Amino acid sequence: MKLGLIKALYTDSLSKQYSWSEAENIFYIVAEFLEGKSKTDVIVGYETYIDETYIAILSELREGAPVQYVINSAPFYNLDLYVNEDVLIPRPETEQLVHLVLTEHQGENISVLDIGTGSGCVALALKNQWPECTMSACDISTKALGVAKKNAAQLSIAVDFFELDILKSDIPEVDIIVSNPPYIDASEMSNMHKNVLDYEPHIALFVEGSDPLLFYKRIVQLADKQKTICYFETSEFYRKELDAWLESQKYSYEWKLDFQG
Repeated sequence: MKLGLIKALYTDSLSKQYSWSEAENIFYIVAEFLEGKSKTDVIVGYETYIDETYIAILSELREGAPVQYVINSAPFYNLDLYVNEDVLIPRPETEQLVHLVLTEHQGENISVLDIGTGSGCVALALKNQWPECTMSACDISTKALGVAKKNAAQLSIAVDFFELDILKSDIPEVDIIVSNPPYIDASEMSNMHKNVLDYEPHIALFVEGSDPLLFYKRIVQLADKQKTICYFETSEFYRKELDAWLESQKYSYEWKLDFQG
């Protein structure tokens, strides 16, 4: 079967869940993963002999599963990471967070801690690009740490991964903290895409209780004890609240816009 026909099947079958361009992009992700095939291969009429595999993957996608979980793979800052439903799918905005840290510190021989590491994407990308740093990373989830350690082993990147509940424990002394902690209030669930709610780990997304800034406050307070620089990813919905708290505590801080503004 020609790849062009399979692409048409993907875009038609996924049209209720995604826009045409999103469905097309999902097909190209699958084609690249399965056979290393590009848009050019589709245009010139490349014929595949594993069409049943494409159809099997499409069946899972139609159920709502994110393509990264179906193929257990996600790209992140020049790395190919293993992912499953125990960890969040790495986002482009988080690549920007990594790039910011590298831009300001790459080349320095200092220690870095990634809090809430999930797949290990931030820690592994930083260490891969910044071999001079001493990199450690923690998470409350033992399953997530299993994924992170698997990625580190497959990529041969040295990161010290360990289990830690930062709400109950102190952190080791480091020069820089990087974190993309949970910051979504449960009230926002109704506005979220089904394939996020049904598949991605809620422990990494939602904050229990009434304060969506809980983890930011805790991490900053821990960092304050040792005068550590912190880099966070956060939600535009809580900027005013976070501004007010940081100012009330007399902390020095700066906002950076992501590529979506």
